[in-house]
Amino acid sequence: MPAVPSNNRGVNRNIMNCAADGMLIVMRCNGCRRQVNYWASDLAKVIEDPFHDAHIPPWGCARCRTSEYMVMRWKIPMAHEMVEGLTVRRPVRKITKWIWKDERA
Repeated sequence: MPAVPSNNRGVNRNIMNCAADGMLIVMRCNGCRRQVNYWASDLAKVIEDPFHDAHIPPWGCARCRTSEYMVMRWKIPMAHEMVEGLTVRRPVRKITKWIWKDERA
């Protein structure tokens, strides 16, 4: 794969490709240096577009509240990382909220 992502969506690796290969997605904020690991298969379920490019973060940093410094990479986890206890963020459940507004009768 080239170092610079292509403008052609068919050339770039997407979340579904990474999920099929059993990869980890590493999202890092270079502003606050927070790093979070996700399984690509979990992100494929959560993100509305499963063909989302794997180099573009789907959301911003929860701590900084910006996506300006976010970097997204993919990798295959090494055996020693799994044995040492790699921390991976997993989805638990989806919460649906009602949004209310006031109207005049």
